[in-house]
Amino acid sequence: MTEQSSLQIKLRRTGGVGANTNWHWEVQDASGAVLKTGSAVGPEHKAFATARIAKEKLEAAGK
Repeated sequence: MTEQSSLQIKLRRTGGVGANTNWHWEVQDASGAVLKTGSAVGPEHKAFATARIAKEKLEAAGK
């Protein structure tokens, strides 16, 4: 069985276009409290991957 995480990623575009797009991401718990925040520049999938790594580290630390 796989365990469902109560953490979620919120990704928001803050400016730029194309390869220079600026992204702001947050990792939130189930109540909506921000546990970790950061930013990334580039395509959306790269910004999401950065946030996913932070989420996985938080999940590993919580076990």
